[in-house]
Amino acid sequence: MPDCWTGSAPSRWGELAARIAEAVAGRAGRPALEGLAQAHRSFAHDRPGRWQALQRRAGPAVVGSDAARTVVALTDAVLRDYDVPPSERVHAARLLGSTINGYLSLEHIGSFDHREPAPEVSWRRTIDALDALLRAWPTAPAAAP
Repeated sequence: MPDCWTGSAPSRWGELAARIAEAVAGRAGRPALEGLAQAHRSFAHDRPGRWQALQRRAGPAVVGSDAARTVVALTDAVLRDYDVPPSERVHAARLLGSTINGYLSLEHIGSFDHREPAPEVSWRRTIDALDALLRAWPTAPAAAP
């Protein structure tokens, strides 16, 4: 199996981009964050095979596709509403992607099925935490290691 793919990935990204665009349209701040996260979650729930296919390293053709650039631009727009400085947005976008996809991966395999409260309650708390974190994002650039 190759370590990256091209295939029909732009169409998968296109479907996700359309969901995100609809979910964040006319929203700012927390409502836009919720829309972004929920678009990912509904895509993962409604189209589990397509979502799972996106969970691997993308090749240059996919990364450069209009659909992938749209997802990045929409995520960046959500972060601008939080006044995350441009130099910090890549870090914040990585945090969002890691948190959302990590949650969805664990939910997908049933990791949250064995204990109360329901996964929906934890999902809401995750969005609460992301919102609070983004509102408090540091304005100084991250120090290089």
